[in-house]
Amino acid sequence: MVNKEAIVSIIKRISTRNEPPGKKTLQKTVYLIEAKGVDLGCDYNIHFFGPYSHDLDYAVRELSDEGLLSIQYSNTEHKISVSNENYQETYENDIINSIIDEFGKDTPSELELLTTALYVYIQLDKNKSAITEGVQKIKGNKYSKERIQNAIERLRTTEFITG
Repeated sequence: MVNKEAIVSIIKRISTRNEPPGKKTLQKTVYLIEAKGVDLGCDYNIHFFGPYSHDLDYAVRELSDEGLLSIQYSNTEHKISVSNENYQETYENDIINSIIDEFGKDTPSELELLTTALYVYIQLDKNKSAITEGVQKIKGNKYSKERIQNAIERLRTTEFITG
């Protein structure tokens, strides 16, 4: 079961540091948080834009139906925000804070690349060339080999990838 309290807090924190996240940004941020060992109840599979959780998407829609979240739809994205400006965060976690601090200003495309590389690392192989090949197989020509390798290095420096 998705930890809805944590999801609302994550959205609020991202919005406080930057702007309300889009659907892709939220999906990728929660994936990174889960990859660091915080169980938020979201199962992920690979999808067109990288790792994706139907559980998270459903929880966000439920929270919107309950009036806790607001979703602004446009032709290009879905901006998700906390409906009540006076919402008091009750879920606190240092790992979540560090992930949002580190990746909170990344573009959705950068997060897509990072999380796809991490997904390949976790699911398939721990070897740098195999990760690069796996990302290319999933993403085609969307990202250059150099960008993929830079993403892998960033995942190493942030200790998502070891070795």
